[in-house]
Amino acid sequence: MTKPIFDNVADQYDKWYESPLGKAVDYVERRAFEELFKPRGNTILEIGCGTGLYTVRMAAKNYKVTALDISSEMMKLAQTKVQSIGKEVKWILGDITEKLDNLDTYDGIFSMTALEFIPEPQEVLESLYQKLNPGGCLVTGMIADNSAWSVTYRQFASQDPGSVFHNSHFFTEEEIRGWNLGDEPEIRKVLFFSPETVSYEEAMELEDKAKGNPGFLVACWRK
Repeated sequence: MTKPIFDNVADQYDKWYESPLGKAVDYVERRAFEELFKPRGNTILEIGCGTGLYTVRMAAKNYKVTALDISSEMMKLAQTKVQSIGKEVKWILGDITEKLDNLDTYDGIFSMTALEFIPEPQEVLESLYQKLNPGGCLVTGMIADNSAWSVTYRQFASQDPGSVFHNSHFFTEEEIRGWNLGDEPEIRKVLFFSPETVSYEEAMELEDKAKGNPGFLVACWRK
């Protein structure tokens, strides 16, 4: 991950999620996440908290949250959101690949759209799995390869030298199932509408039909 790149997109990030398409993406991804992320205890770790889209929701549910991100600008926005609801979160600013040895153990660990930007994601996940308490769960949400979304993001990268997607990696279901993280993962496939979808209503209609290749995969491993 490259810190300045993510700092530069911090202000734009939340604005996109306020658009009809962004709201639809958030809804279907969050629904899949909530179906799978069910830790038995209340200590949780978020990898790549960004501007706090999920951080503030988990804090509002009274989880004891530790949130990590490489971008100081994104983390500032996340901190403001958490403070606005009167909750506390433990913040870790830095690269997950450099922080693994210093982490505690947790009842749940999750990462939504962050593995794409982490070198050697399987190795990172294997280390995170070891940080789970017995009965814990590890959930990751990832942009799916061979989808309209991965095609679009690769186009962004080819057209813009400063795109965050220049060195990103997208994932197939087969690749995810091949990772050695305990038992076979449970996977949800979502985002069956394309980046060209105009309205929230159209997006939901296409999502219900679930035709074609999904644009997002949410995987859960339990310990």
